[in-house]
Amino acid sequence: MLNYFSKDVFNSIKEHKLFQLIVIVAIVLSALMVGASTFELNPTFVTLFKVGDVFITLFFVIEILIRFIAEPRKRQFFKSGWNVFDSLIVLVSVIPLGPDSSVLLFRLLRIFRVLRLISAVPELKRLIEALLLSVNRVFYVTLLLFIILYIYASFGSILFSNSDPERWGDLGIAMITLVQVLTLSSWEQVMLPLQNLHWWSWIYFFSFIALGSITILNLIVAVLVDVVTSQKAKD
Repeated sequence: MLNYFSKDVFNSIKEHKLFQLIVIVAIVLSALMVGASTFELNPTFVTLFKVGDVFITLFFVIEILIRFIAEPRKRQFFKSGWNVFDSLIVLVSVIPLGPDSSVLLFRLLRIFRVLRLISAVPELKRLIEALLLSVNRVFYVTLLLFIILYIYASFGSILFSNSDPERWGDLGIAMITLVQVLTLSSWEQVMLPLQNLHWWSWIYFFSFIALGSITILNLIVAVLVDVVTSQKAKD
């Protein structure tokens, strides 16, 4: 009876909106302290951050214990991927570092706690779940994009290798160049030198952008939107 009562109490704490808000605030504070530690700070602030880090770490441990105790079936707790994820993040953040341990390692381990914001915010959690569910479909879209990239890189190397060997010297270099074009980052600087030599080169670039950067990337977005919509409908 007492065990059931304790589970009920801890479950009420776990599901309480105030407790969930405190968890999010603790994660954000942890992230801000990690970011602030990259600046040159007054020794007083450094000490305060170290003390605050200890309290936040302790709070995360208590929060995981509350969630574990509130679980009616303890084995089910670790069958949830998000519970395992949170537990690993907390475990990493409490790894004891000796006096000879690198301060850099200490700061790097603390950065991982920012990832807990994903599991603490339901919308972020759904988004990650949708991304994982869409991996199979996105893979085939990405494969199609690679095929298009390979074909255009081969054409580009054959057509422009003599005109601009630094960008089109071989297949590998041409693929790197087309990745820049695909991101639409200063792609005109790639096209304009060739445009002065070959008036028809704009057809090559415009068709590649239309297929790769617009059509294929929008297709990936459409797949993700479809998965998210399907997940919401199931929920």
